[in-house]
Amino acid sequence: MSYQIELFHSLLNDFLQGESALLTIEGEVLAVRGEHPATYGTLSAAAGVVGKYLKLQEGDIAILNDPYSGGSTLDEMTFVMAISEDLLWVSRRPMMKSIKSGKSVEEEGLRIPPTPLRQHGKVNDVILSAMQAHPACPPHFADWIKAQFAEMTLKTQRLFETLEATGFDITAELIEDYLELSRNLATQRISENASGETRVDIVLDSGELLRLNLEIHEGRIRMDFGGTSSAKTIHLTESAAFGTCFHTISRYYGFTQYANSGTFSTLQVTKPAGCWLMAKYPASTLKGMNSGVAALQAAIELALTHIHTKREKALSSYSPLSVQLQNQSSQVVFKLSGGQGAKATKDGACATIESLSIEKIERELPLKVIRADLRHSLGGKGKHNGGRGLIFKVEALEDIHATWLSDLTLHKPRISKNCSHGDPCEVSLESNGSTKVLPVLGTQLIAKGDVLTLCSGSGGGFGKAE
Repeated sequence: MSYQIELFHSLLNDFLQGESALLTIEGEVLAVRGEHPATYGTLSAAAGVVGKYLKLQEGDIAILNDPYSGGSTLDEMTFVMAISEDLLWVSRRPMMKSIKSGKSVEEEGLRIPPTPLRQHGKVNDVILSAMQAHPACPPHFADWIKAQFAEMTLKTQRLFETLEATGFDITAELIEDYLELSRNLATQRISENASGETRVDIVLDSGELLRLNLEIHEGRIRMDFGGTSSAKTIHLTESAAFGTCFHTISRYYGFTQYANSGTFSTLQVTKPAGCWLMAKYPASTLKGMNSGVAALQAAIELALTHIHTKREKALSSYSPLSVQLQNQSSQVVFKLSGGQGAKATKDGACATIESLSIEKIERELPLKVIRADLRHSLGGKGKHNGGRGLIFKVEALEDIHATWLSDLTLHKPRISKNCSHGDPCEVSLESNGSTKVLPVLGTQLIAKGDVLTLCSGSGGGFGKAE
């Protein structure tokens, strides 16, 4: 790797924080970074839609949260900024988090299609005020948007100050070399492992079938979802589905840090028209971004395990347990991550609870946190155990409303005889001396004195226990 390419790669890592991407104005993806798998397809889709319908000049910024224009969920805003004549920066940032599922995306909040909100250095206050006046718009939305614009402008200035100070020039030749190197790296890492083909079926609780035919040959991967059913309640956009497919294989083979048009070319994804991986407006995509993404990850990892038997691994609990607790105007939203699957050589990693502030939750809402730690998992046992999920148990001091969204893949897929399944997510309510198991997706009034228990899933175990 040349010094110029190493420097360019380092520059991308420093600049792209959180869920973000950098593209050329012609649509070449230079880099994508982020934690959510769908990010790896949706951010470039957002840039493509903005580039098709809007002509951004240097410094202009367009915003969107519409899943059908490259957004994710309505509580996250995607910003597309022309940082030069040649480059687009796409950044996705969370607004006030919420869990609101409806029959259509329009019922879930304020849907914003690609909108040019800052042009020639000025914010369009008329459009911004109209958004703020919408009943579903989060409070202080206009101020938050302007703060994001200011932060993005400052960060862009610092980027070009760095480029000027170092004399570094992002040329077309450098981009071409970087994408070619990335493609060759991905091809090599895929080729170092076994080739072959397999089929995996996963049935979601809501009735959808996910059928994956995966083929690996000469450093390229083909995913054919022929046979996948139409949607019942799970809908995932095409760009989110591709992003999840790419993220899963790039993590498996170790080239996620080189997510760009070069490495994208090693993956071919085919989906039949009308299946739930090809959502059409105005279908709600909230469940798809949670349960649908988790089902895709599980299917791909299971298929890779079938082909790469020497790297066999138990399934992880991919879908976090998303929770919203609300009392009048106070609201707290958080996620409980799941445990990782065990390998032939070691236990799976347990879920962590570091980002969850018990003090903040008890300050914001009339409840008492009884327990917040690792659950005592009954599944995922083996010579090496699966990573344990989390348990979060609260007592309501006043009436509170709870909404939660979890994995909808309780119909366990067939796995290797060397592996065992972990525990699924569980939600239960203790009221008047009795305990009731609640569905993995729902809304419930938690009356004063009731105890709500939320458990995220655990990873699967590997091998027979000695």
